Amino acid sequence: MKNPNHKLLKVANWLLGGILALLGFSACNDEKELPLMYGTPHANFTIKGKVVNDESMPIPDIEIKCLVEHHGDNRSWFDTIPAVSTSSAGTFTYQFEEFPTDKLRIIATDIDGPQNGSYEKDSTDLTLSDNDYKGRDGWYRGTVEKEINFNLKKKIKNE
Repeated sequence: MKNPNHKLLKVANWLLGGILALLGFSACNDEKELPLMYGTPHANFTIKGKVVNDESMPIPDIEIKCLVEHHGDNRSWFDTIPAVSTSSAGTFTYQFEEFPTDKLRIIATDIDGPQNGSYEKDSTDLTLSDNDYKGRDGWYRGTVEKEINFNLKKKIKNE
């Protein structure tokens, strides 16, 4: 003779197994879902421009530095991208890949001394919006292309 508790246990196990199986299948659906992606958001930046003096003459060998603003943990900070220099025509092209941002600070600094004349440092902030990023695809936020021109003032000699 079988124990009645054994029969009740078998029925309870069967019911619980069925319920768990139904719950597991209901978690899957036929709707198209986005695939899991692993990576870091990134974007390509191209900053072009020209540096001239008050007479609109190009200034070579001016250091162009880009600071990228980041936010997180209730604070913000700037990361520095390695600098480039202007050509003999005073032009520069700054290309880099970085975490997407909404603010860039571009700084022009005369680093060659009096060789090409001495000029004051100048900077400008670029505020970016979603519309500035072109070609978004997954983690790739897109490409940003901007043109920045500087008109540097001559340093006044202290005598």
